[in-house]
Amino acid sequence: MHLTAITVLLPLFAGVFQVVQAAELSTLFTTPQERQIINSNRYKSDVGSIQRPVEDEATPEPVQQLVREEVTREYAVSGITVSSDGTHTVWINSLAYEDGEQLEDKSRIKVLVGDEVRVRITTPDGKDYLATSGETISVTYLVPVKGS
Repeated sequence: MHLTAITVLLPLFAGVFQVVQAAELSTLFTTPQERQIINSNRYKSDVGSIQRPVEDEATPEPVQQLVREEVTREYAVSGITVSSDGTHTVWINSLAYEDGEQLEDKSRIKVLVGDEVRVRITTPDGKDYLATSGETISVTYLVPVKGS
């Protein structure tokens, strides 16, 4: 009776041993065709075949180009006074501005005292224009278009 039990159990234990050995293998194949497929896949170049997981994120909106328009303004400098206390005044288009103030279009003015007294007008986009008393200058600059 023991001999019959050993005969029946021995193939079962051998099968378990084979399963354990098979589990330690990293690649199993059953036919030469499967082996060719595995080898061809193993030696393929990975360039361009990397697949990234699809992320469920909101698609970013495309960046809108900043639209700008060109603005041209005429400034007539009718007078410049230089004060000894440092407060200089400029008359532009019949309006008086103190040194360092801004015009209605956000251009900055600066009185330059040297060999010749001049006013420097710096436009909102950073361009500088120079004028003296009695001159009319045309300034051109770019501003962002509203609503775009």
